[in-house]
Parts: sequence; structure tokens; C-alpha cells
Amino acid sequence: MAKSKAGRTRWKRFGVALVPGVVIISGLTAAAANGAVPMSFAISGTAFKVSADKMVAEDVVQYGGLTQKVGPNSKPIILSGFKSATFDKLCQSVRVPLPFSIGGKDAVVMVIKSGSASADDMIADLAQMTGNATFEGVDIGVDAAQTKNADGSLRGPDMGPRPPGGFAQQVDKVTVVNARQTVYAVSAATFRLPDLDIGVNFDNKECF
Repeated sequence: MAKSKAGRTRWKRFGVALVPGVVIISGLTAAAANGAVPMSFAISGTAFKVSADKMVAEDVVQYGGLTQKVGPNSKPIILSGFKSATFDKLCQSVRVPLPFSIGGKDAVVMVIKSGSASADDMIADLAQMTGNATFEGVDIGVDAAQTKNADGSLRGPDMGPRPPGGFAQQVDKVTVVNARQTVYAVSAATFRLPDLDIGVNFDNKECF
């Protein structure tokens, strides 16, 4: 009698569904081992969640934009750049739908945690953010192309061409308690994740 291959096929499909997560996890594990490396986190335009008990960002620039050039898949974002940022109890989660059901579960959630993370030259494609915020040295309604320091240098990290006439704000320092963010992409020149904790679950347990 021929052996059933149903089980084998299911696990092959499961592996394919998890490929994006494995790539991310491998990269972050290397980052933890080396202490600080460049990092980029995005999954095909899928929004994911980032939370922190406290976030402190310095030399901040924010203005409106799109996740990509104008097209049917473009989504509005707040392009946010931080020259430096720290996070207390950082949590980052992404829910990845499965092409089939496992025990009634139709998605896997990948969760990344760090007790006290920090980043340099961070850029986030922000969809939404909540929390209790304090702004220091805030300038709202600046032309996005004119977000500059007193010496004429550009504020924040290198974010590429800044749209002339675009509505923007620049801030010396932002502190957000109980930060809850939904983002499409995050990149940083350096990201430090001490005490890295990575896990997956089928229970839809995200950061918030």
C-alpha cells in the first residue's frame, strides 16, 4: 500500500508560508549576536504592530507620504524619521495569514521583544500611533523640504527627497508613554536589541 503524502505536503506548505518570517528572524538573531547592525523590517506592504512602555525619540521629522509610488496598492502614511530613539519593553508583531487552516487556525503571529532597545537613523512608515506624548521644541506646519536645523543641515536621518510644499513637523524630542503603533515598514542604520526574545503562535497574540 502506498504511503500517504498528505502530511508531507501540509508541512511543505507551512514552510513556504513561514519563509518571510524565517528571513526576518534570522536577520534579527544575527543582529542580537553582533550587538548592532543595519536593519530593515517589512513584509510585502503588510501592516504590523510595534509597542513600547516608553519611547523617546530625538531630532524628529514627520510628513505625509505613500507606501510606494501612486498605484492601486498605495497607502497613506506618516513618514517619520528619528535621528535616535530608545524603547522600554519593545514589542513588534506581525500576523501572517496561512494559505490553509491548521486545527482551525488560519494565521501565524511572529513576535519580537526586547527589554530596552535603541536605534540610530530610524525611518518608519507610520499608519497610526496612540499614547501619551510630550513634545519638546516642536515646529508644526513646516514645509517638508525645509525641515532643517539651525545650521542649515537636514533634520533627522536621510529620508530621500522631501516634497516641497508638503505639510511637516519637526521636533527636538518626543516622549511617548504606552506607545502603540501600526506601521508598514521600519529601517534603521543601527538597531540594538539586547535580551532578544523571538516567538511564534497560532493564537492571534500580538503586541496589542
